[in-house]
Amino acid sequence: MKNILLIAANSDIAKSLINFLSGGKFCGAFNIFASFRKNLPEKKEGFTPFILDLCDENSFIEAGQLFKDIKFDAVVNFAGVAITSPVEKIDSKELQFQFDVSTTGLVRLLKFIRPFLNNNSKVINISSMAAFGIFPFLSPYCAAKAAADILLNAFELETGIRCISIKPGVVKTKFWEYCINLNGKNFKNFDGEYEKIGRFLLQNAKNNANKGVSPDDVAKVILKALKSKNPRHTYLVGFDAHCASISRFIPKRILNKIIRLTLNRRVRKISK
Repeated sequence: MKNILLIAANSDIAKSLINFLSGGKFCGAFNIFASFRKNLPEKKEGFTPFILDLCDENSFIEAGQLFKDIKFDAVVNFAGVAITSPVEKIDSKELQFQFDVSTTGLVRLLKFIRPFLNNNSKVINISSMAAFGIFPFLSPYCAAKAAADILLNAFELETGIRCISIKPGVVKTKFWEYCINLNGKNFKNFDGEYEKIGRFLLQNAKNNANKGVSPDDVAKVILKALKSKNPRHTYLVGFDAHCASISRFIPKRILNKIIRLTLNRRVRKISK
């Protein structure tokens, strides 16, 4: 039986993965340890929930007592948040929070989990197509995801442990609703010249909750990486993620012009 650690297992994608790992041909093949910041589900055979907050150093100490005799075959990090704002109006504490969850939190996790990994272990981080850095007004999210990818790759180079970045496009999850509520005061940063864009971003986030790929689609890709003897470094999930990846090959000024024209057209459309 393989041991797998799931971080932020309350996410919709994590729930889909747990369903796959707990049933069908995988039933009994994985011993799942799943972290939650609060509201622990019931413990059952093959499923051990526990409290862990990536932003709280003390919670790592408590979790470490649970794992002292365990070696993990895989770790999957689902933790995430998306802060939105024009760059010139970003609150420094909000920016710090974004990086604390998506980047510094990942480093805390890697530091914590290193003694519990063997040379054949896999570390999988749920990144985003935002890591390609092409979404204006979501720069905190883009920057944190890109930085996390760099740190994850460095961890693989330094340790030899295989690290995998999963980059989905839009996914139909409750993440969008969560981020809308979290960014309540940040939407005030769109007053004045950014008012129409702010309204567009809010409406677009609401629409995203009901479009894009399903959590099962992403979970299946994670499962593919888990099963593979030689997994890819990066997996893209969804047509929009593949389109975003092409941006790497377009000269930056040309790309910026395309993005601005596209954004302005979409803002005008939703403003009518």
